[in-house]
Amino acid sequence: MSDNNINNIDNSINNENKSSNYDAKTIAYNLAKKIYELDSNVYESVGSELGRVFIGDADKCLDKLSALIYTNPHGYLLRSEVALVGNMARTIKDKEAKSKFMRQYNDILNEIAELPHGFGSVDILDTSISELNVSNFHRNNNDNRMIICISRTEGSAGTDIGFALADKLRLNYYDAEIFKDLVIRKDAEKDARWKSKKIDLSHEMINPEKARRFSRNHGLPANDAAFFNESEILRELAEKEDFIVIGRCADVILKNNNIPHVSVFITAPVQQRARRIMELEKIPYSKALKRLVKLDKKRERYYKFYTNNIWGQAYNYDLCINSASYGIDEAVNLILRVINRDK
Repeated sequence: MSDNNINNIDNSINNENKSSNYDAKTIAYNLAKKIYELDSNVYESVGSELGRVFIGDADKCLDKLSALIYTNPHGYLLRSEVALVGNMARTIKDKEAKSKFMRQYNDILNEIAELPHGFGSVDILDTSISELNVSNFHRNNNDNRMIICISRTEGSAGTDIGFALADKLRLNYYDAEIFKDLVIRKDAEKDARWKSKKIDLSHEMINPEKARRFSRNHGLPANDAAFFNESEILRELAEKEDFIVIGRCADVILKNNNIPHVSVFITAPVQQRARRIMELEKIPYSKALKRLVKLDKKRERYYKFYTNNIWGQAYNYDLCINSASYGIDEAVNLILRVINRDK
């Protein structure tokens, strides 16, 4: 390609950029005029110049506002300025005037949203996470599968909330004790299969019972084997039924297996939780406090060890609830509203 052709292309690109910048600045200035005029009209309708968002020389205000629209990519400052106008418009007592100004206000917000770099144009959404959230319970699922994972601090009534929610939704309910039974059954099935192979170990220097456990657990330590058995059971349950599960790192297990679910973390202030344990167990406050601290640390270590995530960290869950603010029944109702099952 000749130098002349390259220069022609560069000039063409520069001209396009100049034209694009000119159009953007024009759009920003026209939008600034609408915002400025709305501000003027709103405060005239209110009957006071006090609190005007844009005061002083009109040309200077328009230049400043249009520059704000043109140069600020996230729009936080612009949003604050426009919101002040909307706030005052909502105080107008004349319904007709108020309705007119609020329509103009909404039209302006729509124009801002359509700007190439308008606020709201860059979403926080992480599709790898959102594909597993509550809104996708029915996606590619003819059985309308619903799975809710509840993690909780000791004494926060998280287990009670989970059980009440399962009862309200008529879902199956699983907690640590139930999983223990399921794991025992699964181990029994593995043992039966192992025995059916009729392996003769009489000539080996191997304890048959140790060999059976080694085979059943694939050589893993008992705790690790139990966790992986629970994980396997959880995946199997997710294929065939709706349920609510308490703890067991279920939220991470389901996420890692790309299974839609909603995860809830329930907690409450330490003092309130300790008082609840004290009343339930009829033990001194100091003993109740020591117990909840111990169990919370145990759950935190367990969660960290098997998931490498931080237990109780808000961003690891879809919904976090302070049960002391709601109580058991209202916490259940809150979760129902979130998953659109409150009707």
